[in-house]
Amino acid sequence: MEDHDQEQQKTEIIQSRDLETIKNEQSSIKSLIESILLESTKQVDNKKAQYNKKIKTSRQKELEYLTNVTKPILTSPEQLNIACERINSLLLNHKTILLPACYSLDKFNSGRVTYEQFRLVIRDLLPQMSKEDFFILTKLFEIENSVDYRIIFGENFSDGILQFITPISVLQPDEAILENKLSKSFDKTLQLNNSKYVTIYFRLITFDSYNAYPGHIKLTVSDQTSIYVLSKMIIEETQLATRSVSIFREKVCSHNTLLKPMYSLEYYDYTGTYDQIFPVYTLYYDYSSMDIYDTCPILKCDYYMK
Repeated sequence: MEDHDQEQQKTEIIQSRDLETIKNEQSSIKSLIESILLESTKQVDNKKAQYNKKIKTSRQKELEYLTNVTKPILTSPEQLNIACERINSLLLNHKTILLPACYSLDKFNSGRVTYEQFRLVIRDLLPQMSKEDFFILTKLFEIENSVDYRIIFGENFSDGILQFITPISVLQPDEAILENKLSKSFDKTLQLNNSKYVTIYFRLITFDSYNAYPGHIKLTVSDQTSIYVLSKMIIEETQLATRSVSIFREKVCSHNTLLKPMYSLEYYDYTGTYDQIFPVYTLYYDYSSMDIYDTCPILKCDYYMK
């Protein structure tokens, strides 16, 4: 009987040890699983952090690039004028689809949308606008990380982006140097900054075959004159109902013959001289007529006389 009890005690001790061993093994396995899961979670979190950091870094790089590229434009009245006119023509042509999209995003009818919302609208509906032009546009109208789209699109009698255009003094026709007013003893030292001059014949492409057309004009200017200023001189001289004129090398309206507004005549090899008889060149121009509805405050008014 005693032997039986002893054997039973030994069996119970062995079983208890086995149970304890099993529990320890289970505990070790559980700890191992938990550590593996924890490590996996950390790896996932690290990957997310690295991904977010990468996105943030690329965004910062893009902003730095756009800031550096557009700085000369934002600090130069002439270049800013060119950019504003270019952006305005894009916005006007797509106003009917851009404005409703902004209205739909403006839940509180505040006249503003967030920067990101406006970026998505432009990206989806106006993809031809460059990143540089979009950056300039938002820089001019951004308020506390939001964009006032009503002012941008010329609502409430505002001029939109055209309000940032700076008037640039343009020589009147009687102020320009003309060949027939120069004496035979023309002294180049009397010219401002010793500038060299050229004579340009500007011909309107549409009526090029009609030589007597009054829109064909002749101007004598410095070869340092920019194409943008020349376009304004053409408008002043011809009284065209337009804000911008495009000037071309040849009698063809194409990107290959277009003279870019920010460059000078000298840049395109239209160089002048100090002599009495200046070099003569022929250039062509074209323009798009002004949209009267979008510029006339009376037609934009909501109240009509009956």
